[in-house]
Amino acid sequence: MGKPKKAPHTPAPPEHGGSRQAGTIRPFLTSSPPDLQVGPESKMAAATCTSAPGSPARSGSEGITPPDLRQLLQALPTREDLTAATTDLRASLLTELRALRTDISGLQTRLHKAEVTQEQQHTVLTAHSTTLDTQQSALQMMARHLEDVENRGRRNNIRIRGLPELETSHRDLHHALTGLFNLILNRDSEIEIEFERFHRALRPKGPPDAPPRDVVCCLLRHSLKESIMAAARGSREIDFAGAKVSLFQDLSPATLQSRRLLRPLTTALQELRLPYKWLFPFGIQVRAPSGTLVLRCGTDLPLLLEELSLPSDTLQAWPDPLQYYTPLGPAPPHPQRSRGRRRTNLPQPLQKPAD
Repeated sequence: MGKPKKAPHTPAPPEHGGSRQAGTIRPFLTSSPPDLQVGPESKMAAATCTSAPGSPARSGSEGITPPDLRQLLQALPTREDLTAATTDLRASLLTELRALRTDISGLQTRLHKAEVTQEQQHTVLTAHSTTLDTQQSALQMMARHLEDVENRGRRNNIRIRGLPELETSHRDLHHALTGLFNLILNRDSEIEIEFERFHRALRPKGPPDAPPRDVVCCLLRHSLKESIMAAARGSREIDFAGAKVSLFQDLSPATLQSRRLLRPLTTALQELRLPYKWLFPFGIQVRAPSGTLVLRCGTDLPLLLEELSLPSDTLQAWPDPLQYYTPLGPAPPHPQRSRGRRRTNLPQPLQKPAD
């Protein structure tokens, strides 16, 4: 018996689309074309390709670089371009910094000059303020001396208030004053009293129902004047010729104004029952339980108020004598006649009568 012969082996046809290469994963990364069937035994629908044209999978499979990406890569700056741009930027910044440094240096110079000028002005202003304060004190002292000189010229004067204005001549007024002073001194009304001068207050006479004007008289002897004032000091009003008459020391207007400004202080002293008297030159002396207190200027005022336990706002400020001698404001301008005004009351020229 002979051996059976083997059937001839026919090689399998090659796979459509190329043979698989061993050791590569490219087939797993690439998607199958849409018309490729999975297998004869598969009943699933064919998978569709979902990758975009520019996706990495298709690009990798094709291996071709897009032209727009190539242009972008070519347009990127090179190292030389970056170096040149950095050099230009550095030069521009250095130029700006030099200009800024120059401006700051100029500002420092101007600031130094301004500080030096301000210091000089402060020194000059301080000197001027000191000079003004000194001159203010000197003017106030001169005003008080002028006020004292005026009061010394009135030291023999007596101001009489309330005397009826019934006299018709200068002799009648002399007779009335002689009788009044003798009544105060408890003497005979016919005793002669020597006057240097006497007159009513220098202002126009008022209506009949107005109070009478004051009488200012200057006695020849100061001792007689002091005796009359001492006798009249016990009573504020004296009955004479059916009227209430009061006697006062004749003082300068500046002194009277200063005393009016001190009225809040004198009112407080009267409420505390503290005796006080006026001083010349202007001032006030208070007899306190702790001793005698003298007030002549504004610097003594806080100490006096503290010593008497008075509120600090009892008196706002010490009277300034310059207020009386200083005008209240500029003089009003004189009314000027308008040049464009026409006079309407001019005489009209005479017209010739018609023939």
